[in-house]
Amino acid sequence: MYCAHHITRVARLSIQRVTPAVMLFCLLAAVMAPAHSAAAEVRKLPARVAAAFDLDDIIDNVRFCYDRAPEVIYFRYDRAGNRTSVEARSIDGVVRTVFVFPGMGDPNSLSCSVDGSTIAALSSQQDYLYIFQASQLSTYKIVHWRLYSVGGEYSLLSPAGSMISTLDEPTLVSGPDALAQMRFLKARLDERVFFEGGYAYIDEDNRTIDVYRYADGWKRLRSIAMPAGFGTREISRCGSHLVATVTDDNNARFLAFDPQGTVNPDWLNRIGFKALLRGFSDLVEIHGRYGRCAFPLSPKRDVRKLLLGIATLDDHGILRFAIEGPPMALSDDDIRLTKDGCYALLSAFRQVPKIPEFTMRQQAVVLKLAAPGCDF
Repeated sequence: MYCAHHITRVARLSIQRVTPAVMLFCLLAAVMAPAHSAAAEVRKLPARVAAAFDLDDIIDNVRFCYDRAPEVIYFRYDRAGNRTSVEARSIDGVVRTVFVFPGMGDPNSLSCSVDGSTIAALSSQQDYLYIFQASQLSTYKIVHWRLYSVGGEYSLLSPAGSMISTLDEPTLVSGPDALAQMRFLKARLDERVFFEGGYAYIDEDNRTIDVYRYADGWKRLRSIAMPAGFGTREISRCGSHLVATVTDDNNARFLAFDPQGTVNPDWLNRIGFKALLRGFSDLVEIHGRYGRCAFPLSPKRDVRKLLLGIATLDDHGILRFAIEGPPMALSDDDIRLTKDGCYALLSAFRQVPKIPEFTMRQQAVVLKLAAPGCDF
């Protein structure tokens, strides 16, 4: 406080009047200050609703999938015809059908490569795999399957669209053999797979996260220990770090590591993540695409999951956004960002409920963020 006040006062007069002793004292104080003090001052910026649409006929998850102009993809189920359409919707509301397959889809499985060129999805029973690439649909049969096997956004298809994982190697039924150009990872019943970069991260029955890389077959590089009783919900790349959200369904913890699996236990603390969450519910999941991550800011011990704001994080630190307009309540934990970090996508209830129920009407909401470099 003394240094800041003294420098400010002196600057009004003349910087030349600062004595060498005072200047040296202030420089030493700045160097010796705790490293996390500046990081804990999370910058707060505005956000507003740019678009919203009802999820009445849409099956659960929505996510960004595009090359240049942002589009949101999702499943739309036709009960009368018993078929599912994968639709793409621009932020200004233009809707197109990407492809159609019979029956209902598993919403957690809807996957898109970073460049938007490859989309993959599973049937609701996960006994069929669909891959859409180069305007052609490939259909595969899966003999052995397990419900809820797709845990994260990149659990089925890797970000580059070059790797894929299921419990059984799929058999081509129709269309071109898209899998012939991919690396296939067969998962066991007790494993959950998360792709990121050229690596696969496998939760080995809630014991460790094992890091694999493909070199004439999948080779394990190292293992990351997890807290006892915790399982992996998501692994996301936040700048040069990966962050795993692990939970025992009552508590959430967060592990930061580099792509090779070297754990950096202090990074989240240094950028102010832990300090920020002290004022909000810490039962969150960190989701990321395109090198940026996001998570919601909600009140502690509030079942309504009111959305007080959102936060983003990458190598530059954390940005916090306050949302203009009436209050919202999240209907799931996923918050996804566009490539430039200027928009965020989430699902919310149409009205803030007293007690949330999955049967309540929901909507997809696109937020415009006043992030650095964005036209707000």
